[in-house]
Amino acid sequence: MSRFNTALSILGLAVGLGMLTAPVTGLVDAVPASAKIGVIDLEKTLYETPAGKRASDAFDKTRKTKQAELDKKQKELQKAAAELDKQAAVLKPDVLAQKKGELEKKFVELQQVYMKLERDLAGERTKLIQDLLTKAGPIIEEIAKSEGVHIVLDQSAVLWAVPDVDLTGKLNAKMK
Repeated sequence: MSRFNTALSILGLAVGLGMLTAPVTGLVDAVPASAKIGVIDLEKTLYETPAGKRASDAFDKTRKTKQAELDKKQKELQKAAAELDKQAAVLKPDVLAQKKGELEKKFVELQQVYMKLERDLAGERTKLIQDLLTKAGPIIEEIAKSEGVHIVLDQSAVLWAVPDVDLTGKLNAKMK
């Protein structure tokens, strides 16, 4: 490679790095040098405030109802399996194979119901958190402004923080 091509490659690399770092340096310039960070534990807010408890109780009621439905189907399947075990000695091999096939099909269906239940509950939990955040958002903003906080993070995203930056108590006191 000629010196000219090497120089162009280095220039291209420098321009590329400059383009990559420009957004980052622009972001750094947008944050004050003494940015103050606050932390809120949304799980505590969910379980310790009246609004959170109402939402959590509604979620638990739904979860228990769906779990009872799943448990009922599981017991029916266990009962059918026990019944088939009792009859296995007297059934013809082809009939036994057919009944085992039906039982396996019901087992697969039960697994699908379980997976759907898990997805549904995860979706409902996400909605629960989103609803809580919708209610808490303006309160968090008010607290952040009064405390001079520039950024508020959820405790689950923080590995460690000085207890002084925890705004959960102030939020929970205002959540009804």
